[in-house]
Amino acid sequence: MLERKIWEFKNQTICTIIGLAFDEKELVNVFKKLKLDQSRNAPYEMHGDLVQLCSTRNKASGQLDKMLKERFGRYERDFKRIPRNEIYKYIENGNGTVNGGVNGNGMNIPLSALIWFAVRNQHEDIDEIEARVFATTHIFEHRASRFYDTLQRLTADGRPEDILKNLSNALESSEKLQTKCDRLERKREQLKSEIESIREDKSRINAALEEQKQLNRQLTSDFEKLGGADTLDRIKDMKKEIDLLTSEVMCLTGQLLQKDQMDCAIPDGGSPAITSITQDPEVDAWDNVVDVDLNGTRVTYVGGVESLMPHYKDAVESVGGTFCYHCGRCIQGRKEIEGIVEKTDIIFCPVDINSHNACRYVKKACKMRDKPCYFLRSASLSMFIKGLEKHAEENGATA
Repeated sequence: MLERKIWEFKNQTICTIIGLAFDEKELVNVFKKLKLDQSRNAPYEMHGDLVQLCSTRNKASGQLDKMLKERFGRYERDFKRIPRNEIYKYIENGNGTVNGGVNGNGMNIPLSALIWFAVRNQHEDIDEIEARVFATTHIFEHRASRFYDTLQRLTADGRPEDILKNLSNALESSEKLQTKCDRLERKREQLKSEIESIREDKSRINAALEEQKQLNRQLTSDFEKLGGADTLDRIKDMKKEIDLLTSEVMCLTGQLLQKDQMDCAIPDGGSPAITSITQDPEVDAWDNVVDVDLNGTRVTYVGGVESLMPHYKDAVESVGGTFCYHCGRCIQGRKEIEGIVEKTDIIFCPVDINSHNACRYVKKACKMRDKPCYFLRSASLSMFIKGLEKHAEENGATA
């Protein structure tokens, strides 16, 4: 379809398009680009000169036609679904931005672009279309003039242009406030959730405190039934008596061990004999004798009864081993146990004396270093000797 140039439009159409497309500041820029005489600098004079210039074909009107085509080219695809000879209907209906855009894509089309595309193409009804477009826009101009006059009389400084700027700033501020409100609302919901969680925690703590109070009252009642503070004094006295008796038993056990070692003969050319003993008075400590030769093996005993430490040592050294002892208290934690395991060949660890952590450290350290480890049911000397016998049988260390 043949495109018309701007000088082919009617003068009233040219006047309307230029008046809508360029404001006062843009008119000055247009005159500079077209290198026109700017001595007549009143806006209405410049507008009239530009309309008169575009009514005929010349270099300036050709350049202005290209400028307008480039300006309105961005809206070209919005008119593809509308026949060119029906665009004027959108102007007459006043809905050039149907659903936020001619094709419903949310893009606003300016009135100047609608007029441009309505009269741009040549067809048989173009004169009638231009006349209807002019009549419609002429009414718009009167309506806009009345509206401008009303705003000018209502504004304090008589500048209606500032109203749009103020409205734009207010809309931007409103959007920012809405964003902040949404953020605060999310934070409020989060705080409500945290408060509810705190309330639940408080309820559980109160329930636990009440349960603890009941237990304390029960313990107080039971303590009073047992005799109160006098019972604690009696328990302390009994503990001292038990410690004294234990010390005497250990002393007697040591004397028996020395006596039995003196009575025990070492065979010619053989290895020293190790005797299984037990702290159970109903068992003869010297009934079972197994020949063992540790041949310098480093044996470490973790924990146990400290008063039996000399007897542990005698038992190991009597069969050719080197004895090392550790009390089992892990002041430096896991690294202390790892250092002990690193320097020894066999580890013995009674579970009735050592803490759970000490046993766990010993087990893990021995496993990582592939060292044999024996966990004994008790810290008695007889249980230790049985552990040595078991190691000797498993590793062929019997003489």
